[in-house]
Amino acid sequence: MLSDEKIDELIEQRGVLKGLNSTLGITAITMTLFFILYAVLLGKAASEQFLGLKGWIESTLGWYYVLMMFLAFLVCMYVTFSRAGRIRLGRDDDRPEFSNFAWFSMLFGCGTGAGMLFFSMSEPMIHFASPWSGGNPFLSHEVKTAVAAFFEAKKTALEAGLRPGDAGFPIPSDLVAEAAAGGLKLTIFHWGTVAWAMYGVVGLSLAYFAFRKGLPLSMRSALYPLIGNKIYGPIGHTVDILTVFGTIFGIATTLGLGVEQIGSGLVSLGVLAEKSQTVTILSITFITIIATASATSGVAKGIKRLSTLNTWICIAILSYFLLAGNTNYMIASTITALGDYVSDAVSMTLWTARSPEERVWQGGWTIFYWGWWIAWAGFVGMFIARISRGRTIREFMLGVMFIPSIVALVWFGVIGSAGIHESIYGDDMLIYDTAVNNWDYAGTLYNAFDVLTPGTTATLAKIAALVVVVIFFVTSADSGTLVLGRLLAFGRRPPVQQRIIWGTVLGAVTLIVLLLGGDEALRSLQAASIAGALPFSFVLLAMMVGLLKSLREDGETTIENEAHIKRMIEREISDMS
Repeated sequence: MLSDEKIDELIEQRGVLKGLNSTLGITAITMTLFFILYAVLLGKAASEQFLGLKGWIESTLGWYYVLMMFLAFLVCMYVTFSRAGRIRLGRDDDRPEFSNFAWFSMLFGCGTGAGMLFFSMSEPMIHFASPWSGGNPFLSHEVKTAVAAFFEAKKTALEAGLRPGDAGFPIPSDLVAEAAAGGLKLTIFHWGTVAWAMYGVVGLSLAYFAFRKGLPLSMRSALYPLIGNKIYGPIGHTVDILTVFGTIFGIATTLGLGVEQIGSGLVSLGVLAEKSQTVTILSITFITIIATASATSGVAKGIKRLSTLNTWICIAILSYFLLAGNTNYMIASTITALGDYVSDAVSMTLWTARSPEERVWQGGWTIFYWGWWIAWAGFVGMFIARISRGRTIREFMLGVMFIPSIVALVWFGVIGSAGIHESIYGDDMLIYDTAVNNWDYAGTLYNAFDVLTPGTTATLAKIAALVVVVIFFVTSADSGTLVLGRLLAFGRRPPVQQRIIWGTVLGAVTLIVLLLGGDEALRSLQAASIAGALPFSFVLLAMMVGLLKSLREDGETTIENEAHIKRMIEREISDMS
């Protein structure tokens, strides 16, 4: 534990941070403007450079990203079930600020909820049936061949006027069922426990050092056990700036996905004839304005209320698919996917591509996701820390790692299975063609509404999905704005003007990359996320070491130097938005 003298010294340092605040903020904004100008002046060339860097990382460092995620998972499992799990994130008499339901809602609203909706049906379908780059590497060649042959036969039968149940209409084999289960298992792997472990490590580190030790709620604080007061110098500044860039690229990727889904929803509803740059500009502007306005109201109001509302709408969407689709098939597929994932999770986590074709596939899916999670870990981790004061480490980890994994299982299990079942047993190829042949991630979900319940019910479902999309992306940008401001204010509550500035910067970066990237825009954003994750990953490694070192020294559930720690924590709480 910290001595009285060290705590007094830190309190004094805490005051010095105000003077450094503006310098770091100016540096971060200058570097961000440099990136924007670089992208504007080079245009397509800049996009190609991002993609080239991504390709180099995939071909040479894919194994590094795999090990990073696995290491984060091991650290989370250790602290969850060790004696350190009893330690409370705050004083021993602190209790959680938010109810469990509100806490879980905010985890998804500002974590992976936006992406889960975007890929909800398309990703399971692609892993099930797409032959791209050899297809799902966890399926055998025999299984892939059987799936391709089945859909080719179904297409021929439909063109001949046959319908399911007619003589001569193809019947799926056990190999097709195996592929369907494999598609779900791989999707759940990408969005499950391993993914959330990275957020868990960062969130726990920040919450522990802020609420247990009284350090600023800033990324640099997690390195205090390793470098001491040097966190207030150039090393600390570098760490926070890397976090800023990871946050910008991570949220820009998410907003880019949001624009795609908003455009697809408006086209599906007949509001627009086709997606265009005008829609892109209006969507980003709309989300940025609402998110920035919400950010000024603070976490307890804007983000909490929007996230809670969105959770109820998502429950309604799940209920829709359970009622409109084959309920027995969806439940059975979800349970099977759970068993498959539990039995194969470790081998899937450590699987690393060896052939060029496998590297292309892993880079396009798993490495993209791992890079996205790592780049976004600073932002999501800080937000999770902000809303988790008063919980024990064990409660925190179980909530952050396992509850979201269960929700991902149910979400993809229900919606993904609905698309797979309709593709196999339905009387058309719309969902299959949209996801597998056209790779229209957002359009797959909207087309599924038309297939399952054409007419008014489909229209209402599309509107609900569109509302969820907007709210998810608003809360993501909203919390990102707060986190960026807090990073550059060394954990203190950022002023309203700074939140507005960072909200505008997030929107501007996303808009520029999307407009200049053309058809490769989303791929450029993905590439930027993976590239931005590389330098930040070294910070995360140091963070894990510092967390384990401090927890080993703490080891008890009581806080020494209670008066001093209380004084420092109250400074942080008083600054909370």
